[in-house]
Amino acid sequence: MIQLLTRLVAYFIDLVTEHRLKGGLLLCLSLFTVCLQAHESPLQLHNDWQYRWGDSPFDVQGRPEWALQDNSSEAWQAIDFPSNPPGRDGQTNAWFRTALPNGNWHDPVIYIYSVDLIVQAYLDGQKIYQYGYFDHNGHGRFEGWPWHMIQLPADFAGKFLYFRVFSDYSDIGLWGEVRLMERLDLIKLILDHSVEQIVVSGFSLLIAGLAFFFALLQAERRSFYYLALFALASALMVFGQSQVKLWFINAPLFWDHLAATGYFLLPVAMALLFGEWCAGIKYQKLIGALWRFHLAYAVGANILPLLGYSAISRMYFVFDGLFAISLSLLFAVAFSRFRHVNNEQKVIIVTFAFFGLLLLLDMAVAHSILPWRRIPLAWGLLSFSLALIAISLHHFVQTQTELKRLNATLEQKVKDRTRELELLATRDPLTNIFNRRAFYQKGEPIFRASLRYKRNLSVIMLDIDHFKRFNDIYGHAVGDQVLVMIADCFRKSCRDSDFAARFGGEEFVLLLEEADSHSALKFAERLRETIAELSLPGIEQTITASLGIACLNPETQSIDELIRRADRALYEAKHSGRNRCCFV
Repeated sequence: MIQLLTRLVAYFIDLVTEHRLKGGLLLCLSLFTVCLQAHESPLQLHNDWQYRWGDSPFDVQGRPEWALQDNSSEAWQAIDFPSNPPGRDGQTNAWFRTALPNGNWHDPVIYIYSVDLIVQAYLDGQKIYQYGYFDHNGHGRFEGWPWHMIQLPADFAGKFLYFRVFSDYSDIGLWGEVRLMERLDLIKLILDHSVEQIVVSGFSLLIAGLAFFFALLQAERRSFYYLALFALASALMVFGQSQVKLWFINAPLFWDHLAATGYFLLPVAMALLFGEWCAGIKYQKLIGALWRFHLAYAVGANILPLLGYSAISRMYFVFDGLFAISLSLLFAVAFSRFRHVNNEQKVIIVTFAFFGLLLLLDMAVAHSILPWRRIPLAWGLLSFSLALIAISLHHFVQTQTELKRLNATLEQKVKDRTRELELLATRDPLTNIFNRRAFYQKGEPIFRASLRYKRNLSVIMLDIDHFKRFNDIYGHAVGDQVLVMIADCFRKSCRDSDFAARFGGEEFVLLLEEADSHSALKFAERLRETIAELSLPGIEQTITASLGIACLNPETQSIDELIRRADRALYEAKHSGRNRCCFV
């Protein structure tokens, strides 16, 4: 059933995306799919990659020879992540490959956060994905920095997936993160990561509109114009960087130009606001020079690509260096005057420092100075924006009530959305099996039905023997790996009608429908033997588990009572020597 729904949803998503119909339809369809659960958990593909500089020759059938040769070719070099391999020396073409793992997938896709700059993907020598155009020399041009979804065939497991990449940018290769996951999980991931950006960008647009409106009404209008410029630039940057934008308009290059425009205008607005409220007469010439220089750069960076003299991607490297210098100068001015300004201006300076620090961290990640991770620019922007609003509200008290109401409404929307996502959290994040709450939600109706209709029902409590030793001796990473391996044993051993949950720590609970004492004990013993065969490379300690079994009888009043009986049996198994099954 899930597989059928997945295929239907995928068909409609492809249809809407291909014809670029209204983004609202696709967004509603995507929100609907979030409630469906994928069968296999997403896998990070951040290890065991190989690379090769240059471009592959193609055979007469148009297939790349590098994707058809012996997989053990020594020409391929190992790399942890397929980005910026050593020894580039001006090269613009590179190939990357990795072996795809096994798994029980319904609708598998490869998710890539971004690519520098254009890419083709091959499996079994056949092209299964392309973004951007490669000419006969293997070159191309910048087409934008969207996220990528590559659909995989059903028989992909164990095969090498090849990526052909061209980039004349400072970076080359895949960027950010690469995951193997279900299509529905990818849709939920995009939504989860875009919620705060949508809220903050919408909030910034609202600020821009209000600031411009008040600038038309007030005598002292410069501050409101500067605030409107800052809020508009921030909204363009934040929403232009969100991943959900492609569901509204599938035009990556358009969104990248929009985000770049907001980003390049950001120092202009920041310098103007800073000069208006915090800089003082002494630094006005420096502030004026900064905003004029960045305004000229923003105009040139947008015009030159339109005239064909450059690409927007090449403008970021120089701009980030200039922006970092400008932020440092603004930092120096701000903290030199910190003791001489009022409390409201101190709030502006502190939030500016927080936002500026996040911007610098984002630059460092973008240029591979720091390892990749998502930097919460939206929250730094939100804090700085709120501080600016506070200053404006102090000067124009008549707008305070309305702005507070709007702020409260947006905050409530964020809380409501967060609450909805929390309701979806029925899975243990480490093992991807049910958590304790989900066990009771699913187990209570089964227990009541079994009691009412006099059906067999068994509960097994399982505890990993000497689990603390794994954490104390080998570290928590090994302990986590043991928990995941145990959960995998459940998936392989349980029937469709059975289900397992992580009850807490190293303790698990399993519910077996239509299982009497003999069947439950037989199942538990088979599970115990399976766990005892597990091992970890370099780990001497054996992995074993103790299991306690309890079966439903007419005197059982609640599922908690059944669990307590299984827990007593587990206690008996522990005190009888461990690595055994006990029944009460």
